[in-house]
Amino acid sequence: MAKARKNIVIKNCNYKAQQYCFKNGFLIYPEPYGNMFKIYCNRIKGNYYMKGQQFNKEQSSQAIWDLYTKIYNYELNKI
Repeated sequence: MAKARKNIVIKNCNYKAQQYCFKNGFLIYPEPYGNMFKIYCNRIKGNYYMKGQQFNKEQSSQAIWDLYTKIYNYELNKI
């Protein structure tokens, strides 16, 4: 019998923050590091998120959404 895939549940999907990041040239992406992932952003000094912390597949998806929201809130407060 085939193994059933586990659905990834993401909380707090802020599509407005994601749209803002896309329009302003922020590229956020996971890179595999063994069985784990590191989250990178092209416009963050040091290029990595959370000091190189490693995430599993489910956590990496949530970390990307959290980073969209974090960037959006930071940029709005800066204005």
